[in-house]
Amino acid sequence: MRLKHALAVVTGGSSGIGFAAAERFVSEGARVVISGRDPGKLQRAAERLGEHALPVIANAANPDDMQRLYETAVGHFQCDVNVVVANADISRQTPVRETSVKQFSEVLDINVGGVYSTVREALPFLARPASIILVASLAANQGTKNFSAYCASKAAVVSLAKSFAAEFVEFDIRVNSISPGVAHTPIFDSLGMSEAQLMQWSKAIPMKRPAEPAEIAAAILFLASDESRYMTGADLAVDGGMSGISPF
Repeated sequence: MRLKHALAVVTGGSSGIGFAAAERFVSEGARVVISGRDPGKLQRAAERLGEHALPVIANAANPDDMQRLYETAVGHFQCDVNVVVANADISRQTPVRETSVKQFSEVLDINVGGVYSTVREALPFLARPASIILVASLAANQGTKNFSAYCASKAAVVSLAKSFAAEFVEFDIRVNSISPGVAHTPIFDSLGMSEAQLMQWSKAIPMKRPAEPAEIAAAILFLASDESRYMTGADLAVDGGMSGISPF
């Protein structure tokens, strides 16, 4: 088992990529704390994960919530945190002509501020060595019509991973980001895109299909485990070839 006896914290862990990562961690021997803002969804997810999972209601963008999350995790399992997956985010269409600065900032507050808070508040509770994985997106490196806030936030996440990695390397803390492409997740389903838009996106994937959350989780497991112990400051693309292969 690649994470035997490890303690992992996964924000946004009640569904989608976060839940898939937590599920994979448990199967590899880890104890997992999942956080989210919906008590019902969080409790149902924890029940599916079993006795080695602990749900904690927390808003990743609230530093007090995150400090309480780590205190609860360490207190419950009586060990330091080995793995952090900063996954909590939101996505919405933000066409410039129709989106106020406040609405734009709301996306960045959660997707960037939440990642910063997740990492900053984790530091006093981390074991050595430790691995931190920031969930970014293919959108970090592509301009996408009507999604300027989301794209900007994910570009910032990739940049944060590199800066965090540079700052923490001397403390034996690795930080990497992962950039999924199109995936079958609730956040993707909530974008309000038309069927024609979804079909167009799928056509642009060289592998001709969206990812399953479990496929993204497998890559997150790699970054969490000792198998990637010589990696830090990297961004791992798991996107069906979209960032590296022309579909034409």
